[in-house]
Amino acid sequence: MSNIQEQINILVEVQGVEVEILQAGRLIIAMSDEAVALEQEVAEREALVTAERETLDDLKKSYRELESESKINAEMIVKSNEKLRNVKTNKEYQSILKEIEDIRKKNSGIEDRMLDQLENIESSERTVKEKEAQLGGFFQSCREKKEMLAAKEQRERQAVDTLNEKKVQISAKADPTTITILDDVKKKVRGLAVVPVQQAICMGCHMNIPAQLFNELQRFDELRFCPHCHRIIYWKENDSE
Repeated sequence: MSNIQEQINILVEVQGVEVEILQAGRLIIAMSDEAVALEQEVAEREALVTAERETLDDLKKSYRELESESKINAEMIVKSNEKLRNVKTNKEYQSILKEIEDIRKKNSGIEDRMLDQLENIESSERTVKEKEAQLGGFFQSCREKKEMLAAKEQRERQAVDTLNEKKVQISAKADPTTITILDDVKKKVRGLAVVPVQQAICMGCHMNIPAQLFNELQRFDELRFCPHCHRIIYWKENDSE
């Protein structure tokens, strides 16, 4: 095997490890994004429960205000009844009676509203309890998922460390100039920097290369590049051409 062929094999091996590192990195990012999404969903559900609690608090506050108003009206009725015992004219008597009747009607409306409010409070309390129970279950589910994601992410990070060590070991076998060339090509192209040529077609850009270049590839006397995509190209011995 020629030295150039050996160098290409090393570059292909380095590239293969880099692809594994890239895939692991993407998986780590995906798991991190999933964990963040879980946290966001927890926050959203917490906000919904908080909103339900605030609604319940508002209903209770409104009920207390109605209750206070009802008590004031009841006290006014008592005072008006006391005034009746001291009136001296029929006109004044009728006026106080009308005042008492108006207050009673007003209080009756308030009491009806209080009953409606009690129903709303009971309904809101049930909703809050249901939401809190659902949130508790969701918390537990998220905790388990996040623990699983954290464990998987840790394994992937360890795998990346191992792969990086492997890349260093493989790269050490290559001519430093060859590695420099590989790094330069990687900066210029998207995807793989070292690709085979099959049936005189570059597997990087899938375009035909000149016949002369295809013949030169088989000599393995120097690194050659695709004239179209500028990747490092090499010939496989099992090519039927």
